[in-house]
Amino acid sequence: MRDRMEDTFVKRFETEILSGQYVPGDRLPAERDLAESHGVSRPVVHGAMRQLAARGLLRIEARRGIFVSDFRREGSVEMLLSLINFAGGDLAPGILDGLLEMRLLIETETARLAALRAAPDELADIERVLAREVLFEYREPRDATLIDFDFHFAVALASGNSVYPLLLNSLKKVYEKLLDRYYADPSVIPEVFEMHRNLAKAIEAQSPGRASEAMRQILDFGEAGLRALMASRGGPS
Repeated sequence: MRDRMEDTFVKRFETEILSGQYVPGDRLPAERDLAESHGVSRPVVHGAMRQLAARGLLRIEARRGIFVSDFRREGSVEMLLSLINFAGGDLAPGILDGLLEMRLLIETETARLAALRAAPDELADIERVLAREVLFEYREPRDATLIDFDFHFAVALASGNSVYPLLLNSLKKVYEKLLDRYYADPSVIPEVFEMHRNLAKAIEAQSPGRASEAMRQILDFGEAGLRALMASRGGPS
């Protein structure tokens, strides 16, 4: 119960910050005052303040108080999820561009390295995801989102670079939020899965150039679809 109340308070308070009710540098009221004004217990406020500090929205200074941070300078990856939630599922154009550019940089390299380094068991992991795609039955967007993430994660593991899977995991919630919207249109799924198969073939053939290009095609296709969807809803394009 307390965890749910804490999560609710986090969402409510981050909205107050992102909407400009509090600005970077502001010192927040004492926790007991926040608890009273928001109708929650002090332990709920205490836990929420630490969650918001971990995201980079707040800075907690011993014996001085809690201050609003400039999330652009101090925010963590978790801050991306806060920005998406605040925008109702969309990202500001600059943030979206940065996320897509970073993903292109990282994942084309993971594909290239996977073609050079993938071990037999890692190739088998990729094949297992492809087998799930063959049997895939669409029920809701989240089903496609999860299998898509599992494919990209298997490729990251096959790269032999242990940092790449950690980066993908750190961005998982952000990707899921965006991909749930993307896969609301199931017509894109057959082409995405076909491109997954092409990438897997390039990795198995130990062709780093082909693998990198195949990953680029996957990401370009996804970006075009996501931008078209956002433009149709009046979001960033």
